[in-house]
Amino acid sequence: MKAFRISTGWLLLFASLATSPGSALAQQEPAADPMPELLNRLGDVEGRIGYLQMRRDSAVGEDVELFEDQLIRRWREHHALLEELVAATQKAREDGSEELDVTERVRAALEQEFGSITRRAEHLDGRIRQLRVARPDTPAAQLFDLEVQLTELNAALDELIGAAAADIKWAEVVNAELGPDVGLFDHRLADRAATIAARIELARDQRAALVRRSAKAGADTVTIKEEIDALDEKLHGTTTSLQSLVRVLETRDLPTDGYRRLLLETTGDIGEDILNPNVVGGVVADRWQKILDWLRQNSAGILVKLATILLVLFVFGVLARLSRRLVQRALSASPVETTELLRRLLVGIAAKLVWLLGLLVVLAVVGVDVGPMLAGLGIAGFVLGFALQDTLSNFASGLMIMFYHPFDVGDYVAAGGVKGVVHSVSLVSTVITTPDNQVMVVPNNKVWGDVINNVTAQDQRRVDLTFGIGYGDDIPKARAILEDILKSHDLVLDEPESVVRVHELGDSSVNFVCRPWCRTEDYWAVYWDVTEAVKQRFDAEGVSIPFPQRDVHIHQVGGTDDA
Repeated sequence: MKAFRISTGWLLLFASLATSPGSALAQQEPAADPMPELLNRLGDVEGRIGYLQMRRDSAVGEDVELFEDQLIRRWREHHALLEELVAATQKAREDGSEELDVTERVRAALEQEFGSITRRAEHLDGRIRQLRVARPDTPAAQLFDLEVQLTELNAALDELIGAAAADIKWAEVVNAELGPDVGLFDHRLADRAATIAARIELARDQRAALVRRSAKAGADTVTIKEEIDALDEKLHGTTTSLQSLVRVLETRDLPTDGYRRLLLETTGDIGEDILNPNVVGGVVADRWQKILDWLRQNSAGILVKLATILLVLFVFGVLARLSRRLVQRALSASPVETTELLRRLLVGIAAKLVWLLGLLVVLAVVGVDVGPMLAGLGIAGFVLGFALQDTLSNFASGLMIMFYHPFDVGDYVAAGGVKGVVHSVSLVSTVITTPDNQVMVVPNNKVWGDVINNVTAQDQRRVDLTFGIGYGDDIPKARAILEDILKSHDLVLDEPESVVRVHELGDSSVNFVCRPWCRTEDYWAVYWDVTEAVKQRFDAEGVSIPFPQRDVHIHQVGGTDDA
C-alpha cells in the first residue's frame, strides 16, 4: 500500500506538470489515461477478495474475525475504485473515447458488488434479528454489551445500504442490471428508516419511565441504572443509524423531514436542520400541539391546584399576621422583662415559621416530595456552615445579644469601637447612629467580642466635674459656693447626695471634685449649667481660677560691679 501511494503521488505530480499552462509536457504529450491503471487495481483487489473469502470460509476461532476484517477493508477499496471507474467511464463517454469492453468490465464488477452487498446485508439483518429476539431474556447487566453489538451491526448494515444506493446510481451510467432487488430497495429503505424511528421513540419513552421509577422509594437503582445505560447506548446507535439513512433517503429523493425532526428532538444537534424551515416548523408545531394537549388534559387539575395554592397563601398570610399579634401580646403581658430587640426577634421568627409551614403545604399541593428536599437542605446547611463561618459567627453573637440584652434600642452605647444610639439589631449586625448622625453598621461578633459600655442603661448618672482655685484663696468659701450651686440647681438630685471635696494640690491650683447626681437624660444639661454657674460665682465672689504658671528664680554666683 505504501508503494502504491508513492506511485500515485508521482502520477499526480506528472499530471499537474503536464496540464500546467506553457509546460513542455503539456505541449508534447496528452494526459495519461487513468483507466488501465484503475482496471489493474480493480483486478488485484478482486483477486485479493476471492482469496480472503476462501481463507475465511476455512478459518476457525479468532482467524474468522481476522479475515472478515480484511474482507471489509478490501470491499471498501473495491467500492472506491468502482466510483473512480464509473466517473472515468462517464467522462470518456462525454469525450467520445469510451471503450465498450472497458465499460463492460466496469458493469460486470458493479453487478458482482451489488450482489455481494445484497447477500451480506441479508446476513447482517439476520444477526440483528437474532440479537433482538434474545434481548428480552438478557440480564440487565448484559444489556449494555448487547446494545453495543447491535450498534456495530447496524452501522455495518447502514454502510452497505449507502454503498448499494451508490451502486444503483452508478448502474444508470454503465447500464448495469442489478436484479430485482433494485425495485424493492426504496421500499426496504423507507421501511428500515420508519422502524429505526419507531425504536428511537420507544427507547425515549422507556428511558423516561425508568427515570420516574428510579425516583420512587424502594426501587432497585442498580438494575435501573444498568437498563438506562443500555437504553442510552440504544439511542446512540439508532440515532446514528437514522442519520445515515436520512442521507441515503435524500439521494433517493425520499421524504426526510419527519426523521430530521425526530433527530433534532432526540439529540438536540441542530446542524444544518436549523436552516430547514420544514424541520424547524414541524418541531415547533409538535411541541405546541403537545402543550395544548397537556393543557387540555390537565387544565381542570391545574385550576384546582392554583385555587388551592392561592387559598393556602391567603390563610397562612392571615395566620402569620395573627401570630405576630399573639406573640406581641404574650410578651407584653409576660411578667418576665424582655428587651425590644428580643421582642422583635421572637415576633419575626413566629411569622416566618408560619410562612415556612405554608410553603411546605404549597409544595405538597403541587406534588413535590418534601422529604428529600429537607434532607438536601440538611446537607446544604452542613456545606454552607464551612463556607459562611464569619456570617455564622455574627449570627451566634446576635443570638447572645438578643438573649442577654446588654443594650436595647435607643440606648447610648460604646461598642465595637463605635459610640452612638442603638438604632436596630439583626442577627448579623448592629446599627448605631453616632452623635453627628452617621449610621454605623457593626458586625455582631465585633460587638459581642469587645467591651460594651451602655451609657444609658441606668436611670441615674453621676456628673464628674473638677474646678481649681488659687493657693491664696479661701478653701471653705469656695466649697460653700460649689455646694450652694448644686443645691440650687433643679436638675441635681438630692439622693444620692452630691460630693464636693478638695481632691488634689495641683501645680498651679487647689482642685475640687464636684460630683452631683442627675437623671441620665439630664446629664449634659447639668454638666454645662454647673460649669457656667461656677465660673460666674467665682468671679462674683472673688475666687480666682488660676491658669498654669511657673516661678523662675535667678541666682547670680560670683558677679562683679562694673559700674
